[in-house]
Amino acid sequence: MELSEKLQIPIIITGLAKGVVPDDFPANLGSAYRASSKTAYEFMGVTDLVISIGANYPFARVEYDTHAFKYIQVEADTAKFGRHHTLDYGVWSDAKAFIQKMLDRSQTVTPNGYYKAAQEATKDWHAYLDHLMNRTDGPAQFEPLYKQINRVAEDDAIFSVDVGDNTINSFRFLKMNPKQKLVTSGLFATMGCGIPGAMAAKLSFPERQAWNIAGDGAFAMVMQDMLTEKKYNLPIINIVTSNTVLSFIRSEQEDVPQPLYGIDLEDADYAKIAEAMGVKGITVKTVAELPAAFDEAIATVKAGQPVLIDVKMTPRRSIPVEDLVVRENGQDHVTEDVNGVTHKTTGSIEDFLKKYDAVGLKPLSYYFEKNNVH
Repeated sequence: MELSEKLQIPIIITGLAKGVVPDDFPANLGSAYRASSKTAYEFMGVTDLVISIGANYPFARVEYDTHAFKYIQVEADTAKFGRHHTLDYGVWSDAKAFIQKMLDRSQTVTPNGYYKAAQEATKDWHAYLDHLMNRTDGPAQFEPLYKQINRVAEDDAIFSVDVGDNTINSFRFLKMNPKQKLVTSGLFATMGCGIPGAMAAKLSFPERQAWNIAGDGAFAMVMQDMLTEKKYNLPIINIVTSNTVLSFIRSEQEDVPQPLYGIDLEDADYAKIAEAMGVKGITVKTVAELPAAFDEAIATVKAGQPVLIDVKMTPRRSIPVEDLVVRENGQDHVTEDVNGVTHKTTGSIEDFLKKYDAVGLKPLSYYFEKNNVH
């Protein structure tokens, strides 16, 4: 963070680095590509320099091939040099040692509009997310759910996030600090990893709060492991975001586009299933029911027992920020990403944002113009 401020270079993280840089650091733009923040994705589309510090970024090819830029890679394992992009300059070093040397040898850069634009855009993105989380009525939705997770999560909690829309939503809505940890599938592909990750967390760090956050599709693959949680008295908080659809796959099929196929799920009463396995089960159907359900869940794990909250949610999609580009020939555009190839659409930015309840969001070009970035 100190180096970012000194050199006026914003930070973009990979998803697996969630929490390493505090989410409330003003120049932490979040993660990029599909499970990304709007600001990170837009800045990756215009940057003229990327300094990759110890980052094994599995979706780099999609992100890095959008345009030409200088690429500096800092890596302790020389076999990884050039793995994701052609090197302009490679530094064989431990990440922390490199950052310290940069702090010692660099000169402070005068505050500039580019860095300020990054901070302002990030602040507005966070305000948009908070607005969504602060809904207080209606059927249960994922944004108010994550507000409750943030409310009761302990400062050193460990989050095991299963694959699906929770990958995107946890990267966006969890407000993490460096003492907390997140574990998930690095390629966003291993459905069913939520409960095993949470059990590993609780067995390794029994004094820390452990979470399993999973969609109904992923949870149904491994829900029998609640028996293991019960058998070994593992007080894990299990959250099932139940919307009867494989949302992550549905979004991919919509984006291609192709006919929706093989994504519908049969609903189940996961709270009753949990109770049958000796685990406390709670069902939530409305936003208003969330606070009491989480209070009950925390009381249960503090008593030394696992708990499951089955949240019956609407199947809404979070805004696909990868469908935004900044500016071409003076015009903002919406795009569609089809098999890794970006295609301009005829839709306007305004129509796109309205569709995803994001009318207040502004394109990056707004912040560049405001701060005289050319």
